Amino acid sequence: MLIEQRLTPDVHLLAFPFRPWVRRAGWSIVAVAALLTAGIATALVVSPSARYGWFGEPFVWAYIGTLWIGGLKVWLGTRSPVAELSDSTLVLRPLHQFRTRRIAWSDLRGTEQMTGGDRMIVYYDTPRGMRFVALNLNLVKGRREFVTHVDARLRAMGFVEKVVERSRYLSRAS
Repeated sequence: MLIEQRLTPDVHLLAFPFRPWVRRAGWSIVAVAALLTAGIATALVVSPSARYGWFGEPFVWAYIGTLWIGGLKVWLGTRSPVAELSDSTLVLRPLHQFRTRRIAWSDLRGTEQMTGGDRMIVYYDTPRGMRFVALNLNLVKGRREFVTHVDARLRAMGFVEKVVERSRYLSRAS
């Protein structure tokens, strides 16, 4: 499922949200972190000597902190669409990165996808050289439509498909 918006009479935006289970997974991680934090805080209030047990170990707090950070990153990160396609840019928000990648179509060098795979790698130019971003297609609600729209846009720009073993590439014609 995609969300189509008309920003101006000339500019269209196709937004592809995260699948609903991704947000629920982030929320469940946050809930576990909150329960662990509340349980340890309660135990420390009830029995102050508990701080000398495993509650006082740094790895416990590092683990709980990681749960909080990871869960909040997923839960809050799914409020925005995972991918947006407009007339001028491709915007990707992979969960494993903190930065949103806003790529002009003219800077795109190509894509790579395993045949029947669940990952798309997008290669693009920057002032510091070529970079890439990987997108987990299993997280995209409407992944087939997303891939179809990206393929159609790249083919319209003159990109050609090349299949090497199980990998499928769309790149500029040489």
